[in-house]
Amino acid sequence: MESSDQAKRVNELEVRVAQLERENAELRSKRAADEVTEAKQLDDDHDKNEDQLTPAQIERYSRQLLIAGGFGVTGQLELLKSSVLIVGAGGIGSTVILYLAASGVGKLTIVDFDEVDISNLHRQIIHSSEDVGMNKAESARKAVERINPSIQVEILKMPLSSSNALPIVSQHDCVVDASDNPLTRYTVNDACVLGNVPLVSGSAIGCEGQLTVYNYKGGPCYRCLYPKQSVSEGSKTCSDNGVLGPVPGLVGILQAMETIKLLTGFGHVMSDRLAMYDSLECSFLRIKKPPKQSSCAVCGPNATIKTMDDSYNASSSSRGPSCATAASSPPVPTSNDISCTDYSLLRKNNQPHILLDVRVKEQYELCTLDGAINLPLEELEGKLSYVENLSDGTKPIFCLCRRGIASAMATNMLLEAQQKHPNLHSVMNIKGGLNSWRDSVDSSFPKY
Repeated sequence: MESSDQAKRVNELEVRVAQLERENAELRSKRAADEVTEAKQLDDDHDKNEDQLTPAQIERYSRQLLIAGGFGVTGQLELLKSSVLIVGAGGIGSTVILYLAASGVGKLTIVDFDEVDISNLHRQIIHSSEDVGMNKAESARKAVERINPSIQVEILKMPLSSSNALPIVSQHDCVVDASDNPLTRYTVNDACVLGNVPLVSGSAIGCEGQLTVYNYKGGPCYRCLYPKQSVSEGSKTCSDNGVLGPVPGLVGILQAMETIKLLTGFGHVMSDRLAMYDSLECSFLRIKKPPKQSSCAVCGPNATIKTMDDSYNASSSSRGPSCATAASSPPVPTSNDISCTDYSLLRKNNQPHILLDVRVKEQYELCTLDGAINLPLEELEGKLSYVENLSDGTKPIFCLCRRGIASAMATNMLLEAQQKHPNLHSVMNIKGGLNSWRDSVDSSFPKY
């Protein structure tokens, strides 16, 4: 009897499951049909009359249509027929993309080859935890489609370089530079000048941000203000110097506003000023920019940069040491290199030594290896006698940093100093730094 009841119950459940599967299939089919109908309606609305807003557009954008002072229907129509290229879908690009999409810019092209990392999420609000590992441009498109499915979104999962920048830039009414490295800034600027496209530029580092508009109605370009990349500029990145989450977000919002003004003619475009934001003081400083420079290599009358190949060569020749070392460490004699695995064995065997962590204090306080002494690289040259006393001619010195770059510099500096400081014992560079330590020795060690 019990067996019969169980069989009956199983049969009822199977029937119910089959019924739910049919209902689910019907709902999916209906949803797909609705999406096709909605997309067709949007296309029909767009094709019907570009000089009129549809009822759906009036409803969606009504709050900005009601603004007094000249935006209105004309401004919205200008946005709807505009195309904007956003270079970078990171901290700044997040708010640029979201607000331009929500405001109704007709087409957005998002360029980013990078993938979403967990360390991005405190500031790159267009992405979420579930997007980790996804291409940033793809993740950004997903967010745009949620907030405004009526606009066009194109994504390019590749770096913007001298070989592809000009044809991409030239297809757009405006370019927003939301990148985070100097070489890209010069590449984007030169492509905008050669393609005669205005550029809205912004940057953020630490607790500060800045923005301006370049190449607008005869105004100066980026190279007019910064003819060549400085060493200090090349070394400033979010991954090394940090950034407070809301700062790039605010810069992106301001860039979105400048873009809207530029596209619609509503308000004064900030092409003659450079705005600097200090989040700790909640203050803005607006600096008058110099005019277009006759000596500028790309927009001046005697320009030497006439093609993107010229741009690449000019940027390559002006890059400072910090750029050269960004991807790889300076050469250290092979006999003075040690792998993290071998250094781990040395620690396990309790061999006496000095572990010199040459990262800045802020990074050292995040995490380090037990027994490490913090002496930032920039202070090392002035404290060679201190290091010599630590070594005392008996203890070898092992230099450590985040990636093995600063530690290689420190190793070379100490090797060169041995002649004047004979009690500096043997000096070793821990290859790959703490990143390599995490990968090859201790997977629980923090990544930042």
